[in-house]
Amino acid sequence: MGAIALTLLIAPAAHAADPAGPLVRELTDRVQAGALGRDVTVHVLDTATDAPLFAYDADERQLPASTMKVVTAVTALETLGRGHTFATRVMSGPEEGSIILVGGGDPLLSRADLTRLAERTAAKLTKAGIDRVTVDVDDYLFPRPTDAKGWEPGDSPTFAAAVRPLALLGEYSRDTVGSALGMFVSRLRAEGIDAKAGGRAIAPDDARRIAVVARNSLSTAIELMLRVSENNVAETLFRHVALARGYPATWSASSIAAKETLRELGLKTYGLELIDGSGLSMDDRLTAEFLTRVLDRVVDPEHRNLAPIRRWLPVAGETGTLAYRFASSPASCARGDVFAKTGSLTGVNTLAGLTRGPDGTWRSFAVMVNHRPEGYANAETSAAVDALAATVHGCT
Repeated sequence: MGAIALTLLIAPAAHAADPAGPLVRELTDRVQAGALGRDVTVHVLDTATDAPLFAYDADERQLPASTMKVVTAVTALETLGRGHTFATRVMSGPEEGSIILVGGGDPLLSRADLTRLAERTAAKLTKAGIDRVTVDVDDYLFPRPTDAKGWEPGDSPTFAAAVRPLALLGEYSRDTVGSALGMFVSRLRAEGIDAKAGGRAIAPDDARRIAVVARNSLSTAIELMLRVSENNVAETLFRHVALARGYPATWSASSIAAKETLRELGLKTYGLELIDGSGLSMDDRLTAEFLTRVLDRVVDPEHRNLAPIRRWLPVAGETGTLAYRFASSPASCARGDVFAKTGSLTGVNTLAGLTRGPDGTWRSFAVMVNHRPEGYANAETSAAVDALAATVHGCT
């Protein structure tokens, strides 16, 4: 880390009840906590004025870990729109007695969804007098899966499945397509259809749609991704942003599409590395200041479409990955009042979110600890990070 860089701006008259001076002094004390180590960056932004209230090496590029999911949430919602839904279809095949299961990149596809799709398909087949089919699968919406640059050996499929457009929610494997196809065929058989699995095939342009399920929404996907830090959902949304902007669903094109979206929101992306959508990559790089400015858009009246993200973030001491955080003093005073995304990798502990200051205005903040110091447990570092967030809220 370089020399400490502190930014202090005098709060405008409207915020005189909570001047920046005491906040800076308290945050300066807290950022010296041994559990944070020397490789820590912090940024706090007054979202009403876009004025930084506190900065500690805030322009240093750091590993964001899963705070990257805040960026993915913003780019996906901005690009696809809240009403977007994901469709998994069954189409007619090129030959008699063949059908094609088409993966639409539904990040929330469940066993119940596939069962419903099989029931609808069987009903249509039976009505048409067809009782025997071969089921091919079209998984060409995404390219052949590869690990992202910076994923460590064993990350996939342990922490993120191979990214495919046909996968059951919660399945961490390299062949999610095979699993989904096998289940679909089994359900067809249960409905009285003599079905067998075929191979990969591209659904013809003139194929007839037999059945579809499209009940899962982008809103639900983003909320799940943020609340429980679901990597598979994040990586699927990362690709959908690329497709929506006319790019192929590759790692590099997804990064380009995300950066384009961010720049259109007035955010500077120069020097940042958005390698993946989940933050699993050890090559991802964001800054604390960038994260606070992304979160600023979430509570900016000019970007009302992004407002739901605040409600989908984990709540301190109550929900998601923050359910057991903010448990003790001095951070416990902010339980229920901090809305933030956690991030954790080996030696990395991050938190980025929103809270209201004592005057009721929103503040965005980001704390990024890289190279957690030896001798401190991750829980101790988390407690020190939580204390910083509670101080931003103004209750410690």
